[in-house]
Amino acid sequence: MTTNTLGTTARKNAAQMVHYLRFAVNFNDAGIAAGVRKQTLPAGALIIGTDIHVGTAFNAATTNVLTVGSAAGSNADIISGAAANEGATGLTQNIAPSGAMLGPIAADTPVFVQYTQTGTAATAGQATVVIKYIPNNDL
Repeated sequence: MTTNTLGTTARKNAAQMVHYLRFAVNFNDAGIAAGVRKQTLPAGALIIGTDIHVGTAFNAATTNVLTVGSAAGSNADIISGAAANEGATGLTQNIAPSGAMLGPIAADTPVFVQYTQTGTAATAGQATVVIKYIPNNDL
């Protein structure tokens, strides 16, 4: 395992199996509108799909946008804003990444989540994000 400067450890098991990062997102997480760091993908990882399970619908009046990316802010290279319906409960599976996240990742990469909204502010919303990846552990 490797540790980045922020102390978050990238998960990398020596066994050849699919790995995953799993984290919860709430409409009222501190700093969520600007982007919150959740976990870290290891160098060499290849994302094979991402799932979002919305357990409680996000209920801002006009728009509810949940994105996941390799940087805080508007970066959405793991999950774009159009990938799932945050305003309804349910499961969206196998969302493909984009940009630099398409191929093997060059270095340990932090994962940020952001929830933005318009209209009357949300009073509810909870989702679980699962990023499935294969680490570079060729024998």
